Amino acid sequence: MKWTLALIVAMPLLGFCAGRWRSEANVVHADDAAKWTKLEVPLKIVDDETHGYASAEGFWQSTSSSKDKQLVYPVAVKITCTRSAMTCDESEASVVILGALSADLTEFDISSWTKEGIVGDGPEGNCATEHRLSLDFKSNSVLVTDYPKRVLSGDCKPFQDANSYTLRGGFLMLRPPAVWDPLAKPEGK
Repeated sequence: MKWTLALIVAMPLLGFCAGRWRSEANVVHADDAAKWTKLEVPLKIVDDETHGYASAEGFWQSTSSSKDKQLVYPVAVKITCTRSAMTCDESEASVVILGALSADLTEFDISSWTKEGIVGDGPEGNCATEHRLSLDFKSNSVLVTDYPKRVLSGDCKPFQDANSYTLRGGFLMLRPPAVWDPLAKPEGK
């Protein structure tokens, strides 16, 4: 009976300590601030000629080493091409301004699908920018090129040069991982 009483008294204390240890493990200190990192694996383009399907996934990385040609935020991508529809869909997830998670879908109209690869053109973007997507089956590479369709000035002047991005196989990861609580209330409420 004495041991049972001692155990009943000790259990809440043990629970408090265990809970406290778990919550401390989730704390991110200033010197451990989360940063985006790349986990690269070889890119693999799936080319299923029988079913008229091709796909690839990874993340975009600028082909230029120039600082002004880099992506503003990390972009994870999955590309799916369908021969019957003659389209490639680029599904992307990105972390934009102030860490907001954003999803986007861009459709490219395929102009060429051969044994060597696929070429498609996307919709005209801001500042009259065209987007060309190329999947090269032989070199196992994916490239998107943004180029000006016509010369513009003002706020569009920085976009008057072509920019190219290659699809790298792998993942973009937040390190240390951010804690996700699906039941947390929105900030300010």
